[in-house]
Amino acid sequence: MWQKELDTYLRTFEHPAWGYAHSRRVYATCLGLAESEGAAVDRDALLAASYVHDLGAFPPYRREKVDHADRSAQVAEKLLVGCGFPAAKVPLVRAIVSGHMFYSDPGIEVEAVVFHDADVLDFMGCVGITRLLAIVGLDDWTPDLNSALELIRKFSRELPGKLHLASAREIGGRRREEMRRYLADLGKETGDWAYL
Repeated sequence: MWQKELDTYLRTFEHPAWGYAHSRRVYATCLGLAESEGAAVDRDALLAASYVHDLGAFPPYRREKVDHADRSAQVAEKLLVGCGFPAAKVPLVRAIVSGHMFYSDPGIEVEAVVFHDADVLDFMGCVGITRLLAIVGLDDWTPDLNSALELIRKFSRELPGKLHLASAREIGGRRREEMRRYLADLGKETGDWAYL
């Protein structure tokens, strides 16, 4: 059973922002978005993509100067087929993975658009804030607290415009407000950022 084998394997990639919990949330969000949109989707391809979409960010897969999404798409076939995933569905998984980042074009496959929006949503709201703060000092995105807060500001402004689906835009609007409230409250509690 490929699902169980991949699930067990993915649990070994522990990371406070890109690991197992993130993959599970993205998959659950995909299913919710597809249902809200009335879209028929390949659940196997979405589940497989959720397992492998960030593997290119981890050793032994990571390669310098290669975007993690591209690298994840490169390693997907061998890993998935090796676990018993249907080879005929691998091209769809690779398309989903290649376009999953907020700065990427997801393409035209409905699964890729749903997955892209689900991944973008996981950078927003309370969960997005938590993920970004969890990697302060661990990732070049957030070398320190101030850079993490600036990224939260930037994401609250820019990520809603990266969402394609109406249901994702609705969720994104709520999550943008969560981010704005958090930043406003933190500013108040730190003397307009003077005591942070």
